[in-house]
Amino acid sequence: MIAKKTVLIVDDDKFFREILSKEFVEAGFKVITAVDGEDGLVKFQESKPEIVISDKIMPKMGGTRFMSLAREMEFSKDVIFVTMSSMIKGAPHEHEKDVLGSKVHIPKSTNPIDVVIIIEQLLDRKQRE
Repeated sequence: MIAKKTVLIVDDDKFFREILSKEFVEAGFKVITAVDGEDGLVKFQESKPEIVISDKIMPKMGGTRFMSLAREMEFSKDVIFVTMSSMIKGAPHEHEKDVLGSKVHIPKSTNPIDVVIIIEQLLDRKQRE
């Protein structure tokens, strides 16, 4: 049996967290949620997820700062970091190097099931590397 992968969803929008969480749970992921970057750092350290999906703009601590601090933790080198924001326009895309805290950017307008598919593809690619 394949172990469940853990995804940490960091977003101040409760409705968005719930919708995205539901899709990941249905796809067999373990889901941890956080309401902002400060909460995200605590949950990141506690859960040591394989995937982090973070909004960019949040109260207390935004996504870019959160991911920057999370990346300083020793276990974070194998974590897939994704920025998901309404500020991102166009199709989901990947950059050569980190921009806004991650290489992978997904617009919030993306269908939640498509987000799960993108994450599954990233995990599959990482496993093959």
